[in-house]
Amino acid sequence: MSDISATSESQAPNQDASQLVAKAERLVAARQFARAVDCMNAAVKSRPNNLEWLRFRGNILQTSARFTEAQRDFERLVDLSDADAEGWLELGHCYRALDRTADAEQAFLRTLELAPRSVESMVSLGAICREAGSYERAIEWLEKAVSTNPSEVRAHCMLGTTLLAAGQAHTGRASLEEAFSLNPYDRTTMAYLYVAYCQTGDSQAAIALTDPEHLVRSYQHEESAVGSGDSLNVRLAEHVRNHPTLEFERCSNTTRGGSHTGNLLEDSPGPVGELFEWIDERVRQYLADIPKSASHPYLAWSPKKWDIDAWGVVIQPGGFQEPHIHPVAWISGVYYVSVPDEIVAENDNQQGCLALGTPPAPFCNNGTFPTQYIRPQPGQMNVFPSFVWHKTLPYQSSEERICIAFDVRPRV
Repeated sequence: MSDISATSESQAPNQDASQLVAKAERLVAARQFARAVDCMNAAVKSRPNNLEWLRFRGNILQTSARFTEAQRDFERLVDLSDADAEGWLELGHCYRALDRTADAEQAFLRTLELAPRSVESMVSLGAICREAGSYERAIEWLEKAVSTNPSEVRAHCMLGTTLLAAGQAHTGRASLEEAFSLNPYDRTTMAYLYVAYCQTGDSQAAIALTDPEHLVRSYQHEESAVGSGDSLNVRLAEHVRNHPTLEFERCSNTTRGGSHTGNLLEDSPGPVGELFEWIDERVRQYLADIPKSASHPYLAWSPKKWDIDAWGVVIQPGGFQEPHIHPVAWISGVYYVSVPDEIVAENDNQQGCLALGTPPAPFCNNGTFPTQYIRPQPGQMNVFPSFVWHKTLPYQSSEERICIAFDVRPRV
């Protein structure tokens, strides 16, 4: 927990607005985004036409996945300064997160009018076209991005992923290997290199990269009984169910048929703070136990310091999570608070299981993907590299499943 004063920022009329902005910067550094937004609300209220403060608040809101609010800030910003290329770019990102694809495309095109060498806009336009299945147009945008800046990792990576989706596995692999040569620690590149290996029939390279034998670990919390009203899991379940940020099918999220909270470690974590003392110890154990290898992009390095973000997920019967990765993290994990008996019971089906190794549908048309299934248990924590594709399978039951997922982000 940060030692930054908990005084309500919105109740500080005597503070100079610039001091509020400085305080917001410190709060952002401490990962206390909600309070940083409170600071910026007060600052912007006093100077509503300050472009940089609108931009800063919009960026904080985007980081917090509050895209509708961020959109309003960037719309205000470009209304005030139509020639602000950065403002149009960020507005495009907001529209895209809100599934306003046509608006996003226009915002990125406007960015390119103002900044013709904006590789990020080209890559974003390529991504929009890829998601729409317009692979030829997507490849045109992404080849232009690579030509504009050959050292841009994301451009090579997105070109590679688009080629994979278009069925051009070997050409896609070459683009991804170029991205990897530019940055061997980029988690998105690692994730799609695995797909490329599978699509080109190189199962040995795919398994060597994800290394499930060493890199996927499970830990059991001693206090896993759910029968006692005072047990940690019971308190965690109540905390997640009643969390003020719990939202059904949260925007820009892979949860389907379930609800998702914001960061549980902000402000008043309650029993989550208690759990994360244990999780932090297990993370240290995980990093100490996994082998080291100078030739492996993940095993060659591990963070010495890190921050952790955590969120609660409440899945209803029939709900699931789509395949995804966590590109800004190094380690990801999930702790199971409450699991329906139908999932816990050993049987021939895999309903409700965590599946590691299967990418999203557009990439599964070619190749075979080795998949590891883990059956959840109350009090169990599963840990794996953040670049490993993972999803959960639907289940049928009268009970909800509650878990707490988390990311370990290297501290730069």
